[in-house]
Formats: sequence, C-alpha cells, structure tokens
Amino acid sequence: MRFSELEKTWQEVFELGWQSFCEGNLPIGAIIVDDSGKTLSVGRNHYITSKRFPNCKVDHAETECIQLLDIEKYPDLGNYTMYTSMEPCPMCIGTIIMSNLKRVRVAAHDSWAGASDICIKNAYAQKKSVEVLFAEDFLANMQIALQGCVELRYNGTDSSVYKSFASMYPLGASVAYKLYSEGIAERFVDDRTPFAEVFDSIADMFE
Repeated sequence: MRFSELEKTWQEVFELGWQSFCEGNLPIGAIIVDDSGKTLSVGRNHYITSKRFPNCKVDHAETECIQLLDIEKYPDLGNYTMYTSMEPCPMCIGTIIMSNLKRVRVAAHDSWAGASDICIKNAYAQKKSVEVLFAEDFLANMQIALQGCVELRYNGTDSSVYKSFASMYPLGASVAYKLYSEGIAERFVDDRTPFAEVFDSIADMFE
C-alpha cells in the first residue's frame, strides 16, 4: 500500500505521528472526525520532549485531541469518531470514555500499555458503549516500525517494550530495527524527507 492509497483520515493521523517522531517523541497522532469525515480536532504525542507541562509523561495524543475539541461548536460527541495510530493507554482510554465519544479506530495494538479492554471489563465503561476497532495489519506494522524505532533509540534491543512489540508484530519490529540500526530514520529526519516518501519507503521494507 502506498501513502496516496490511504484513507485521508489515516494519512492525517500518521503525518501527525511523524511530526512527533521528528521532535523525538512517540509517533502517535490522533484526530476526531464527524460522520462526513471532516476533521474536528487533532492531537499528537509530546511524551518525551514537551515543554508545555512540567510532567510531559501525560502529554499524549488522544488526550490532547479531546482537550482541544470545541464542544460548544461540536457538541454531538456520540456521532464522532477518533482515529489514533496506537492503542490508547489507560489514561487516554479513560479520557475517551469520560468524553462520551463512542467510536475509536486504532492502527495498532499496543501490547505493552494498550488498555482498550477497559471498555468491556469495567462496569462503568461498559455503560458508555465505546466501540474500539483495529485496522489491518499493514497499518499496524507501519506504526510498530515507527514506534519501535523510537523505543530502540532510547532503550536499545533489551527494551521490554520493543520485545512486546516484536511478539505481536514481528514484521513491524524487524523493520523498526532496520530503520534504527542502519540510521535510515535519522536520515529521513535530518533530510526533512516528506512523510509520504517516508511512508512508501517503509512500506517497501515490508515486502
């Protein structure tokens, strides 16, 4: 699959994630759209380098996306959908539940911190009836290739997080290793390579 073939919504999500990647953060983007596909709000991860808050560890894409949604202008939350590139963590899925959004589309399972099962295991969350659906493996492997590269950059191959990614998405994790170990991702960032080209180059590594 090429970047040009992606649904526009997913294009936007991954481009947001790439912006965060280039800043040294986790490559996670999130957007909220209405039934027509119009983007109502966006957010991206600032987990590592954020200067916005003293504690950047809670500066996550999905939470930011919800915080920035103008609910006076867009009050019909039950009919909106959030798209995110990585399965929300406990904090973010909790924020989604409390926001009254009803639909979430996710590119990749997060085998380390993903918490979408709260939606079906917690009694209060069950009443909120949040539907979480995961995309096909191609998008999942793309996300793991990018996020796994960040994990390797900061924590190396002994990282428990990277190993958990590899157990669920071995293809994406192996490409992450290539991007990191051969300096490919670093060159993309240094050269300010357009993300569509980055995406297509990574897609070629899946073949």
